[in-house]
Amino acid sequence: MHDEFIWGIFVAENTGRFPNFFPIALYTTREKALEDIDTLPKDTNYQLLKLPLNRNFAYFHKKGGKLVGMDNIYHEHFHFKNNNE
Repeated sequence: MHDEFIWGIFVAENTGRFPNFFPIALYTTREKALEDIDTLPKDTNYQLLKLPLNRNFAYFHKKGGKLVGMDNIYHEHFHFKNNNE
């Protein structure tokens, strides 16, 4: 099952804290996810993440050991909210 992944659409908030986004949809292809992004409300920002299956992608701070993010995850930003203001 190596090299298998899903595409997730996440709502992105400007809170400055991790995590500052939450999932709203999952797809097997990027194309299907992009179709859905085009139909979503444009008053919100979104991220499209390519998430690997059966692999831990947590990123821990080297000195403190605290979970601070995700490691080596491909993602795209869709900043609709900023464009409408």
